[in-house]
Amino acid sequence: MSIEIFMLIFLGLLFVGVPMAFAMAGSSAIYFAFKDPSSFALIPDKIFEGLDNIILTAIPFFLLAGELMNRSGMAERLIVFSDLVIGRVRGGFAYVNVLASLLFSGLTGVAVGDIAALGKIEVNAMEKHGYPRPFAAAVTVASSLVGPIIPPSGVIILYCAIMNVSVGAMFLAALIPGVLMSIADMLVIAIQAKRRNFPIPQTKRTVSAFLQASKDAVLALLMPVFLIGGIVGGFMTPTEAAAVTVLYALFVGGVVYRAMSPVKLLRAFGTATYETARLMFMIGGALIMSWIFAIENVTGLVANMFAGVTTSPVVLIFLINLLFLVIGMFMESGIALILFAPVVGPIAYAAGVHPLQLGIMLIINVVVGLATPPVGNVLFALSSIVSVKMAELIRELIPFIAIKFVLMMIIGLVPALTTAIPKYFGY
Repeated sequence: MSIEIFMLIFLGLLFVGVPMAFAMAGSSAIYFAFKDPSSFALIPDKIFEGLDNIILTAIPFFLLAGELMNRSGMAERLIVFSDLVIGRVRGGFAYVNVLASLLFSGLTGVAVGDIAALGKIEVNAMEKHGYPRPFAAAVTVASSLVGPIIPPSGVIILYCAIMNVSVGAMFLAALIPGVLMSIADMLVIAIQAKRRNFPIPQTKRTVSAFLQASKDAVLALLMPVFLIGGIVGGFMTPTEAAAVTVLYALFVGGVVYRAMSPVKLLRAFGTATYETARLMFMIGGALIMSWIFAIENVTGLVANMFAGVTTSPVVLIFLINLLFLVIGMFMESGIALILFAPVVGPIAYAAGVHPLQLGIMLIINVVVGLATPPVGNVLFALSSIVSVKMAELIRELIPFIAIKFVLMMIIGLVPALTTAIPKYFGY
């Protein structure tokens, strides 16, 4: 069986609605049934060999820490703090939306977690302040995409396990691009606010209110500082740091905020367990597919294809960005990276792209796919939560997606954006 027929079977299974993990495992089983039935016995070995990576043990801890902070009322505290920091200008509450998502991303590490915690609150608040509901929803979707970029990030952990890159270096490499993503969203808001004459908030802001909001927010903002500091300083491994963030989240949510009831705690553990199992199941299916890609020398095929199109590094970066943006539209971010990052990695390295630079660029690409049909988990999650028409939401979202693609190109062309901080810390 050729790689082309294998991919057609895989895409056909997805098209008829087979879940991603089953589509990967099923198409792989069909491939080996025709290609080499004796290899069936090796499939479990390949799966467990890929999952037997100490870095992956950090993922369930990060998911649990995010769930705990999500259920501790931190979202509302960060919105109040963000409003007092940046909410006084024209279009102020849209900026608040972006800043709150940026700060919250350091707690959850997932875009859907951002949507679950902040989505309805932010959209309703923006509509109350005079913004069209579709625009409010678009800002919320766009701002949530920084969640998987700013540490802690399960996607970054997964990428490091696949591509053998330092977790500490990748966490540091993500900081500037993550902030730039939020600045890009604010730039779109600034243009829209002036063109559409969005309101200037009239809420009275006092020093005492700001100090109280800062006190509430600082405990949450310290969590990623402890996390990155522990890893970069060599005090903790990524898994140990992830476990410490769980203890910190339990302390802040349960002791300081007194917002962690037994029911909330049970639900947090249940959600984190479910998400971990779901992710590991999909990783297993992706590992079989990546084995098939190695057998069929997909890396060589893609390298020859790119070589036949261009020898320009700029054009190559553009094509890689475009490829992963499209892939991200149809696959979950982690699966897209498992399957295709090892394929384009050697090609990009040969063109002079730094491993950290490539990693952040690819991760942002597949994360943007969370906000684009037909998969678009974040897009559909928010649409169902706030009851906004999909066509109107997508129309308002286009400028935010466009500016993120420009940002991805800039990251691919300016290595310092991803390498400067890691180099400063000795990576």
